[in-house]
Amino acid sequence: MCKIMQNKKGAVLVFVLLIGSVMIVTGTALLSTAAMNYKMKRLNSQVKHVFYTCEAVMEEAYIMSVEYIEDALTYARGKEQASFEKSYINFLKGNCMDLPPSGGIVGILKDKSRYILYKDNCYRIDSKLLEKIGFYQLEIISTYSENNIEKQLKLICEINTPEMNDNFPFLDIVAEDLIDIVDWKVER
Repeated sequence: MCKIMQNKKGAVLVFVLLIGSVMIVTGTALLSTAAMNYKMKRLNSQVKHVFYTCEAVMEEAYIMSVEYIEDALTYARGKEQASFEKSYINFLKGNCMDLPPSGGIVGILKDKSRYILYKDNCYRIDSKLLEKIGFYQLEIISTYSENNIEKQLKLICEINTPEMNDNFPFLDIVAEDLIDIVDWKVER
């Protein structure tokens, strides 16, 4: 028995195997952690891309709204001063008898062919024009999805009706004075 204990040739092999297995387990754990970190960063990058693209579509819809309000003002200026407000509101709603049907501001925002930057099928725009006391509320909902990631943003604006009086002539009105952003939020 004493001879077996004195022969230490196999002890080095056991020590090398033990150290090697510890290094393999540690390396596998580090590699797994690095791979998981890479996947999380890639997913985070995709989520940010979808969010910012959804926001950009929303901004384009807002710009289209401002331009449409400017068109409504131009249309109403061509009418009699007494019917300026009524012409403006009819143009916003798309109820003008002397123009082809457009669906109003809601129809313009829902028409994907009018968007300049985003013409793909990854986004949806929904809008509603609600009549409130003294103003109209425009709700724009932008939804963008890509790679099973979906974001939805909601923008609520107040569209005021210009009032005609001697202190505020209707020729000086611009669209930016009539539309105010009330709320902007992430729906999901």
